[in-house]
Amino acid sequence: MAAGKSLPLWLMVTLFLLLMGLLAIAMISEMSDVRTKMTSLRTARRTHTVQRQQAPTLAPVTARKAIPASKAIASARPAAGIALIIDDVGYNLPALQRILRLNVPVAISIIPDAPYARRAAIITRRAEQMVMLHLPMQPESKKYSLRMNNAFLKTTMDKAQLRDTFLKDLALVPYVQGVNNHMGSALTQMEQPMRWVMQVCREHELFFVDSMTSAKSVAYRIAAKMGLERASRRFFLDDDLHTPALRAAWEKVRTCARKGYRCIVIGHPHPQTITFLEDYLSAKDRTMIVPLKGLLHPASGQLSNGMAVAR
Repeated sequence: MAAGKSLPLWLMVTLFLLLMGLLAIAMISEMSDVRTKMTSLRTARRTHTVQRQQAPTLAPVTARKAIPASKAIASARPAAGIALIIDDVGYNLPALQRILRLNVPVAISIIPDAPYARRAAIITRRAEQMVMLHLPMQPESKKYSLRMNNAFLKTTMDKAQLRDTFLKDLALVPYVQGVNNHMGSALTQMEQPMRWVMQVCREHELFFVDSMTSAKSVAYRIAAKMGLERASRRFFLDDDLHTPALRAAWEKVRTCARKGYRCIVIGHPHPQTITFLEDYLSAKDRTMIVPLKGLLHPASGQLSNGMAVAR
């Protein structure tokens, strides 16, 4: 049988190079796998080390008994301090900007049908301050009752009308976290309308601050029965806009805070009020001014005494 012919040199070289290329690819792939495994191992070790370092600071789950929600709420005690609410916002944006530049926690309560209501809420939100709805309600005064418009909750409204008006007002102001009454010395004395108000607040997870425009207001009491976070205004800062009166009012606020009480103050964006706050707030005052949220009475988590449905 005749001997086979040898392969051409060029073909042998080609096959040799192809073989070497396959070997190189295999080696690179294996090295990549090794690096990946080593990286994963180092990451796992670091995670384990961090967890071991943090472990002593964490109480074992079985070491404590869970506190029932009702008892936890009952034992919660709101912090002391000064909470500042500025009402009637939405008409003067430069005034709002000055208030926000005070660089203290402040709740901005916006009238829903004010010309710059939405813009005021956006500016307040960007400044990382609290937005509230300053909800118009019917006053006792005939003079002011004549000024009511479609944004007002009125004593003659049934549940559907009041609810519809409230929701329309709420839709005009974005980022709302809570509500306080604008005027309302007549409506806040009426239990049934206030139940309807608090029901809407509850549905939208809003707190309620009673502005206390009437000493006979039932708003706070109804908010408590309906299980809302709530508070009551303690001081009006600027009933009198003269500087000596503003100073006297603020001294009462300071005294309240020094005694360890919850001191909720309502002011307004008057030029005199803003200038007073710009010039008169001391370093100590600033340490006593806290976010409103911290001074609210906590929600009960459930309706009390058969108040589950506000009819």
